[in-house]
Amino acid sequence: MFTVRATILEISNREPWVGVVFAVPLTVIALAGLITHPYVFIPLLVLAGVALVAVEFYADQQTGGVHRAPVAGDAQKRYRPSHSNQTSTQTKPDPKQLEMEARARAEAAEAEALAAETRARAEATEAQALAAEAEALAAEAEALAAEARAQAKVAEAQALAAEPEALAAEARAKAEAAEAQALAAEVKAWSRARTEAAETEARAAEARKQAQAAEEQARAAEVWAQAEAAEAQARATEARKRAQEAEEQARAAEAWAQAEAAEAQARAAEARAWARAQEEAAETEARAAKAGKQAEAAEAEARAAEIWAGAKAAEAQALADEARARATQLRLEAEAKTKRFPHVN
Repeated sequence: MFTVRATILEISNREPWVGVVFAVPLTVIALAGLITHPYVFIPLLVLAGVALVAVEFYADQQTGGVHRAPVAGDAQKRYRPSHSNQTSTQTKPDPKQLEMEARARAEAAEAEALAAETRARAEATEAQALAAEAEALAAEAEALAAEARAQAKVAEAQALAAEPEALAAEARAKAEAAEAQALAAEVKAWSRARTEAAETEARAAEARKQAQAAEEQARAAEVWAQAEAAEAQARATEARKRAQEAEEQARAAEAWAQAEAAEAQARAAEARAWARAQEEAAETEARAAKAGKQAEAAEAEARAAEIWAGAKAAEAQALADEARARATQLRLEAEAKTKRFPHVN
């Protein structure tokens, strides 16, 4: 693992673009995995971070031990010349003292070597423990990754298995939505047809009412015209009767006048009576002429009233015919609309 790390560091130091080439796709894959499957990639990223921290710590421990050993040797070397200088300046010591110092130095060196070996063993043990822990974490990460892959495969299989059902459900939902839309359109068309039919029926009923009212008005006008004509005829008949009576009276008066005239002619003495009879005859003739004029005027009025009644009756008949034609047209339109939009039960 450390050789791989050293190789990666060497390649990255020598060729910096290699790290970018590998880092960008890994970052994109990690982000996509976090977005799509966060429960799988978050533990994997945590384990990878812990493994990298452990490897870096172990590498730092190794590099620190390597650097500390030369430093200790340099310190001993620096210490030894100073001690030799001190001994050179002093008087020559006793050989026993020198031997004791040499033995003490050897024991100190041996103790330092044992301590260094103990530290190295402890560091190696710690590194082994860290490596074992890292391997355990890596194994756990691999197990989690395998489990995540298995879960992903299972989820993918479930998604693939559920995809036809989802498509079928979507198709059913679309079919139901289309059917609902068709039913809604049919209901709208039915309601529109019912509304139009009701409106047409209302218009037809109103037209029928108007036609009936016009027909009743025409009948009333016809009855009124007939009544007026009958009244005019009655007035004309009465006028004719009066004229006949006046004519008869005139004839009777004329006969009486003639008798009076004959009597006056026979009786010369009654000239004044005869003149009076003449005046009365003239007055009677004037009355008869006036009565004839009144009878002619009444007959003309009766004829005018009869003509006006006929015109009113014709106008009422025309209005009634127009109302019947309008009602027939509205009825035909209503029947055509009802045939075009049948009633939905």
